[in-house]
Amino acid sequence: MLVQVQSSAMGKFLLLHLLTLCCLLTAGCQSPTAQRFLKAKPTKVSPFLDKRPLMRTTRDRVPFNFAWRNTSPSVQAQVMERTELYIAPVELRYLQPISKALARWEMQNGWTQRKEREMAYQLRLAFAQAFMKSARPRYRIVMRPTARSLTLEMAITELNPTSVRGNGVKLAAKFLVGPISGLLGVFTKGNIAIEGKVSLSDTHTAVFQFCDNEKDKMTFYNARDFQPYAHAQVAIAEWAAQFEEFTRTMPDHRVKESKFFTLMPW
Repeated sequence: MLVQVQSSAMGKFLLLHLLTLCCLLTAGCQSPTAQRFLKAKPTKVSPFLDKRPLMRTTRDRVPFNFAWRNTSPSVQAQVMERTELYIAPVELRYLQPISKALARWEMQNGWTQRKEREMAYQLRLAFAQAFMKSARPRYRIVMRPTARSLTLEMAITELNPTSVRGNGVKLAAKFLVGPISGLLGVFTKGNIAIEGKVSLSDTHTAVFQFCDNEKDKMTFYNARDFQPYAHAQVAIAEWAAQFEEFTRTMPDHRVKESKFFTLMPW
């Protein structure tokens, strides 16, 4: 009987906290200002992108932190003629050191590894698959540059793993002090930042450049909170889908921003 009472109380506790989180997230989603506040902040653009001074926020078109587009009529005419896309191996030379104290501490103690090469492989693969799985892709993926292709080059510039042990403490705190303990997430959340540039494969003329940063999604409980790079993998998949949609839609089409939260437990 005591076990049943405790189980019932725990169920009510979880339901109450979940409802509280839903209310907070719903209120946040309704406000563009809250959306910008809760999303990851832009990171410093690296020398990988040579159009850094010209990059601007273009969220009415594509939800990246900053972007630049070559508006030259002659260049755009050449872009329209291209039917293929070559995705180059992802660059890691501009990757910054880990900046999150908890993640750095866990890595120094051998509890987490920095899997930048694995993430670089996944980034390249996800962008290719986004086009190969699309119902109506604008470009066909090719294994090497051709006279009919554009080239997409990308770099990972930040990669902070999620603090698994920190999230364990945070989850326990939620049962003791409630949703406010979620504020601890500022210390446990990981992030991944990427930069990308598109050019004409044969002439190397710059066509489009972008950069974005994503952090772990807000959640009450999610299995990804206990996997160092699971949230980063979600961000990579979302970027790939957004980029593919951007390439095949008209200039007045707005590619939707990814959500800063998730209610799914996995």
